[in-house]
Parts: sequence; structure tokens; C-alpha cells
Amino acid sequence: MGSWLAFGLIAFSGTVFSEIDASRDTMPKQFQGAPGLIKGGFLIEGSKKRFAGANELNLEAFKTNLEVTPGELSLPKIRDPQPEDLISLKFTITNGADTGTILYFPTAQRCEAVVRNAEGKIVYTWSEDFEFAPDAGYSFLNPGERLNYQLTIPFQALRGRLPAGSATLTASLVNYPELRAEMPLEIVP
Repeated sequence: MGSWLAFGLIAFSGTVFSEIDASRDTMPKQFQGAPGLIKGGFLIEGSKKRFAGANELNLEAFKTNLEVTPGELSLPKIRDPQPEDLISLKFTITNGADTGTILYFPTAQRCEAVVRNAEGKIVYTWSEDFEFAPDAGYSFLNPGERLNYQLTIPFQALRGRLPAGSATLTASLVNYPELRAEMPLEIVP
């Protein structure tokens, strides 16, 4: 009799599990498409319009600044650079909004720097010298807070790419190219 009971429970429990359908169709109708319902079935108080507004990013509220040293490069140093010859960049983004903001980045790279010649052609891209982890990330900025990025560009990377004259250095946030700052560079003979 004991073995018959065990067999009956196993057979019965197998039937119960096979009849449970954990799909969207099993959700009660009052929860399907309810305001505040997000993917995965979590119920959050509030309207869809409120959540959509919370995800908007006011790019005009951000202020950017770029400091570059040295601001003037000599052509002989670019042609025959030493290992310690570097262009230093400090790129700063300030949240000027009244609320905190979340910035999303698709990889571990957060900013980019580009050097353009007088015709506007890109002659150097900072990220080409690096590999970045494919891990996405976020940065949260409260009102008035800043993100600071410091980059260096070796003179050697510009060798043979820039003639005497003017050039432009641009720094920007990855995934937010509108958040950028530019600085002119003078290459003296």
C-alpha cells in the first residue's frame, strides 16, 4: 500500500506541473496593460506618462568644459616626439538641471576625444588606442554635480598627420555626442 501511495503522488504531482502554464495568458485580465505595469509583471504606482517623462534627458541643462595643455604645439616636437610629450585633456560635464540625471553608456568607455585638421578631417581618435569592456554602465549626476575625465594624447600619435596651422580637439561623451566641447590647437612651425 505504501508503494501505491508514493506512485500515486508522483503521478499526480507530474500532472499538476504539466498543467501549469506560466505565460502571459495566465495573468488576470485586470493586470494586463494596467497603468504602471512594466515588462516582467511588476506593478509600480504611477502613470505611463509619468514614467516616460522621468526618462527624458534635457541635454540643454548640461554644461561642458574642455581644458587642454599645451594649447600650442610645435611641429618639430610632433615630428620627433619624446615619450613624455603629451597633450593633456580635462573634459568636464556639469548637470545644470534641477533634478538628478542618469547617463547610460553601452560599454566601459565614457568619453571620446578627436583631433581634426584645418579642413575638418579626423586625423586622430583617442579610443582607437584602447579596448573597452563590453559592459554597459550608468552614471548618476545630482543637480550641480560634475563628471571629470582626464585623457592624454601622445604627440607620437599625431606625427605626420598635422601640418603647421590650426587644428581642433573635440571631447564628447560616448552615447551623448551632443555633450561635447571643442578647443582650437595651434601647430607652430
